[in-house]
Amino acid sequence: MHDPNREGRRKALGSRAAVPTPPHELFGNTGDEVWLWLNIKGRESCPWLNDYLPGLPEPALQQRLTGNTGEATLRVGFDFYRLCKEFFERHAAPLSDSTRVLDFGCGWGRIIRFFLRDVEPTGLVGVDVNEKAIAACRETNQWCSFEQIDPFPPIGFEDAGFDLIYLYSVFSHLTEQAHLQWLAEFERILRGGGTLIATTRGGDHIELSARVRESLTEDSSENERLFSRAFPDPEAALREFDSGQFCFGYIWPDHPFFGEACIPRAYVEREWTKHFNILDYIDDRSQCAQNVIVAQKP
Repeated sequence: MHDPNREGRRKALGSRAAVPTPPHELFGNTGDEVWLWLNIKGRESCPWLNDYLPGLPEPALQQRLTGNTGEATLRVGFDFYRLCKEFFERHAAPLSDSTRVLDFGCGWGRIIRFFLRDVEPTGLVGVDVNEKAIAACRETNQWCSFEQIDPFPPIGFEDAGFDLIYLYSVFSHLTEQAHLQWLAEFERILRGGGTLIATTRGGDHIELSARVRESLTEDSSENERLFSRAFPDPEAALREFDSGQFCFGYIWPDHPFFGEACIPRAYVEREWTKHFNILDYIDDRSQCAQNVIVAQKP
């Protein structure tokens, strides 16, 4: 998708409009620890890096969209970037200048920035339904392209246009209707042999909702109160999850497509295989805070 305002935004960023070298050409050989440090601390220690690396939006927006701010939320983003890179390179091909990557539900852009080490910026696209999130991405990241989208497909991308599509904490919130519609759309816009990686919630999330409900106090946050309503009958929800059903706790009255979704492996193996080959289903909190589904388009 062409972004006609991209060059204008680059000029609006002052000196950044004159940046001659994209990040992947400068930092392509940088190791993981250095690359993470550059994105977390580098901009403060080396001001010239402001011309090359994305900044951060205001802390309040970071907190609202990811539940944390600064280094903590960037580390989560980096860990998932590294997981996506590992699986893509294991099952598809090495990331390169020509790789096309879609960050679906990009929020304020905490994950896609890390792909700037590996991929030509024109191949990096982030989309989200949240207008403020997309505005923050455009203000802080001069390199990638960002677009606001509708809650349901279609999306304005060509067929087979991406090599890698990833979703962090998106399918963990969408209704089954939205889930299945987007799954079919991803099949359309992903290239043959391309990789789809998405996180979701496991049965432990249902149990967590019950524990939060039992521990509510006058000082509990609004998010805690909303989450506590997700699965009012946790035993029934866990039975559904264990039997391979899509479990959804509807808690956001202003967003009828958004809530808390827990998707078991059996459901993925039943529904996703209509579109993709399933490569892995990771239920290991040492690898990711959520369950991870890894799939490939035939």
